[in-house]
Amino acid sequence: MLKVHLLGHDSVRDEVKRFLRGLGAVEVTDVALERSESLFDEESVREYEYRREQVESCLDFLEPYAEKRSFLEKAGVGPIVTTSDALEELDRSGFAQGIWKSCSGLEKRMREARDGYARSRELVHMLAPWAPIGVPFGSLSTNRFVVRFWTIPEREAPGTLEAIEEAMPCTEAVICAEERGWAFAAVIVAKEETEMLEERLKAAGGVEHSFGDLSGTPSEIIESELASHRSFEEIIKAAEGEAKELARERDKLLVLLDHYTERVGLGSIEKHFHRTESTFVVEGWLRAAGRRAFERGIRDRFEDIELYFRPPEEGEEPPIDLVNRPLVNPCEFVTTLYGRPVYRETDPTPLLAPFFILFFALCLTDAGYGLALSAVSAIILIRFKPSGGTAKLMRLLFIGGIATAAVGIVTGGVFGIETSQFPQAVRSLILINPLEEPMKMLNIAFLLGLSHMLFGMGIRMASNFRAGLVADALFGDLLWILFLVVLAPLGFSAILGGYVPDHLFFWSKRASVLLAALIFLTGGRGEKGIAKRFFKGLIGFYDVVGYFGDVLSYARLLALGLATSAIALAVNGIAAMVKGLPFYTGYVAAALILVLGHGFNMAVNTLGAFVHSGRLQYLEFFSKFFTGGGREFRPFRNERRHSVVKEIEE
Repeated sequence: MLKVHLLGHDSVRDEVKRFLRGLGAVEVTDVALERSESLFDEESVREYEYRREQVESCLDFLEPYAEKRSFLEKAGVGPIVTTSDALEELDRSGFAQGIWKSCSGLEKRMREARDGYARSRELVHMLAPWAPIGVPFGSLSTNRFVVRFWTIPEREAPGTLEAIEEAMPCTEAVICAEERGWAFAAVIVAKEETEMLEERLKAAGGVEHSFGDLSGTPSEIIESELASHRSFEEIIKAAEGEAKELARERDKLLVLLDHYTERVGLGSIEKHFHRTESTFVVEGWLRAAGRRAFERGIRDRFEDIELYFRPPEEGEEPPIDLVNRPLVNPCEFVTTLYGRPVYRETDPTPLLAPFFILFFALCLTDAGYGLALSAVSAIILIRFKPSGGTAKLMRLLFIGGIATAAVGIVTGGVFGIETSQFPQAVRSLILINPLEEPMKMLNIAFLLGLSHMLFGMGIRMASNFRAGLVADALFGDLLWILFLVVLAPLGFSAILGGYVPDHLFFWSKRASVLLAALIFLTGGRGEKGIAKRFFKGLIGFYDVVGYFGDVLSYARLLALGLATSAIALAVNGIAAMVKGLPFYTGYVAAALILVLGHGFNMAVNTLGAFVHSGRLQYLEFFSKFFTGGGREFRPFRNERRHSVVKEIEE
């Protein structure tokens, strides 16, 4: 990265902004100048932000009413093409404001109609049990008596009402309906006995209902409300029809959305521009590799612009832009999930790439799944042309699928088919069958894991040498690398029961004792006092436990590979069982089981292979040398997503 300073006359400021946006190569930062005046026009930016919010609101409202397109149709549609003159005219016409008012009005009408419809349905539902009452609500009270409406648990209702009528001779109760475990009762009671009635019915679990100022009989009210439903439905239908007509203008709204987003970006970037009486200054980060192209573009377009470049100074944290070869570039997706390196730190992408691909293949371990995964990734890349992280992920899965196919061939994994059914030419390529020789595969996984860890420690050692930390490189890294190397044969023999030649075992034991003594003696370097050095050197041996656990974590390579093969075998077995069903239904069922079963197995284990291969990089590899925490390079660029502006050639 280079820090670029651009000084120019205020008359070309807008042109410079548009040039920088179109170039998309400079991340504009605040100018480190004293006594400078900002060019930021906050009021103008707020106006365009408000307009953008209006357009976004309209698009959200109209989305359900827009013409439906399939995924393939959407993918095949290119950006909307417009011209700057047409765009400015559309903006000046107040089109967006008019559409927003129409959408707001329609939304209000539809909301009120739906709320009214919901209230009406609730009222009908509430009154339905009381429909047998043929007297208007307004006539249910006299000077002495009132009618109360109660729902009572169905089991309690007969006994409770009978007891009330015996205790209160002037009370009469009628059960109008029974449903869902409740009895709906209308009770005629003397006004002076209403409190006694409430006590008895509440004790039985009853709930009183009040119908407020409703007039007319329950059946009349229900009939009236049901008639109003059509009116509500017509209002909603008419509003939806108008919304569908407005949705035809969706392309214009998308063009304006891009336009206002662009205006907000152009205005907001001026927060970083500063000026004197007649000049302005821009400062930002530029890729060092793009310096010549940037200078050439500025010189060809502007005459009175001065450029100054300098490398990052001590204490500055430039943004990070990863640049790798095409074969390694997809693995940047794995790196950036963890974090970007800080400036001047080693980019781990080319270092992790071969390990990640190999581990991914070992986890999936099926040539059929690998080829299918590569085919799906290739179709997505060719047909839909994704960009950014999605494109990197698809390319990574394509490469991983090819590697999986290679590993599947040498391990005998092809859609869970028994190796005995393969032709002799294919069987001759099989070097190891994980299902038949799991311990051999486990040993391979541990060997790869140890190599992976030692490689990470070697990178840390080289970084320490470059930084001038020779003691740390020799005593903190090299000694441990050698110690783990000589411990490997001992662990293979003692823990895994493997065969180690006597002379190798003999020298490994003696070398491990010597290296352990050196690690102990140098582990307390930098500490003052013999006691502190002794205990620090002693505690340093605890790292052996951590390294041992790290190696064991690579057993997941075997576990996931076995899971993929076992599930594939199970799918084939189930399909074989149903194939014997009569009338060709067995073949149909078997085909469905094979397609769905293998598809599910491939999807789930592809996800598992990606996650666990990434985990091995993050926890076992990056922990040895990688810090991370770098900031992504975000150049000022065109933010149009839905449209392109083309000038008319005269």
